[in-house]
Amino acid sequence: MTAVKVDRSSCQGYGNCVFALAPVFDLDEEGLVVLKREHVTPDELDGLRRAAYDCPTDSIAFTE
Repeated sequence: MTAVKVDRSSCQGYGNCVFALAPVFDLDEEGLVVLKREHVTPDELDGLRRAAYDCPTDSIAFTE
């Protein structure tokens, strides 16, 4: 499994991560990224890569 980390201090709430992989990412009441879970399955890896690539503030990191 792949571990995911987010940096809420740099997140600006664009929500691209939620569009790319809603089972893993959400936005809280302040509009900042929240992890629903810290690991993704192999089937979700492409969505995670898309979420990280689409994040304009580079707030998503992961290790494969």
